[in-house]
Amino acid sequence: MADKLTISLTILLTGFVVVFAVLLLLIGIIKLYGTVVYRIQTGRKEKPAVIPTPSTSEPTPEPVAVVESSADPDALIAVISAAVYAVYPSDQVRIKSIRKAPVSSNEWHRAGLNDSIRPF
Repeated sequence: MADKLTISLTILLTGFVVVFAVLLLLIGIIKLYGTVVYRIQTGRKEKPAVIPTPSTSEPTPEPVAVVESSADPDALIAVISAAVYAVYPSDQVRIKSIRKAPVSSNEWHRAGLNDSIRPF
């Protein structure tokens, strides 16, 4: 009885060691492949030219983006309508109303939205 238990535990332990060793090997191969691909992709891009900046003692103010709080609602409706009609044929879509989507405080919801609407 003790002999069968010893053999079973030996086989079990050997199986665990083999599985984890192969997993670690696969992780190493995938990381190496990712590093090689990253170096190839970044090596082909041209490096941006260095623009000399004038050496002045006064700091220059950084530009600030101006956001208008009151957008023209007619222009906004026109832009949204044009986007919808560009995606769908006009005989299948009729815009009834446009309203602002509620702001969600759920981080997972925002992450999903950002993932689905980010540019390619």
